Amino acid sequence: MTNTTLRGFAAGMIVSSGLIAGVYYSQTPPEKEVKAELNDSTVNTYLHSKSMTAITTEELQRLKENRVGAAPAPKEQDNSEEAKQEKPKVFKAALHVTRGMSTGEVCDFLEKENIIKDSKSFLKYLRKNKLEGQVRFGTFKVNSSMDFKKLADAIT
Repeated sequence: MTNTTLRGFAAGMIVSSGLIAGVYYSQTPPEKEVKAELNDSTVNTYLHSKSMTAITTEELQRLKENRVGAAPAPKEQDNSEEAKQEKPKVFKAALHVTRGMSTGEVCDFLEKENIIKDSKSFLKYLRKNKLEGQVRFGTFKVNSSMDFKKLADAIT
């Protein structure tokens, strides 16, 4: 490096520093945010806008006590009603697999339609059984009463 090159580089650094400083100091500082004073009226206005209500700690405690004290009375009903257990709701869906659709997208669709509870566990099942790449194109009727094996058999 020659002396003139070094002097030119130094002059460039001085000029650029001066320009940056000029821009920095010539700008007006941003105005500080004005924070709203927090008081009862602002809190109540906010809560009202969100359809909420504020209660005191004593009122909360009283509500909790009433809730615990209001336990349902034992049922004096027939054993036949107890024998009738509610059947879990079965969700049905038509799964349409197109070209370019990944196995993860298929699993996510099944989870979204409540056919399976967890798409990741179904994807792990497919990978474990080497069925991940075997998903066929087409439309398949599936429901939530099917286990992983039946689902996998239906779509592969």
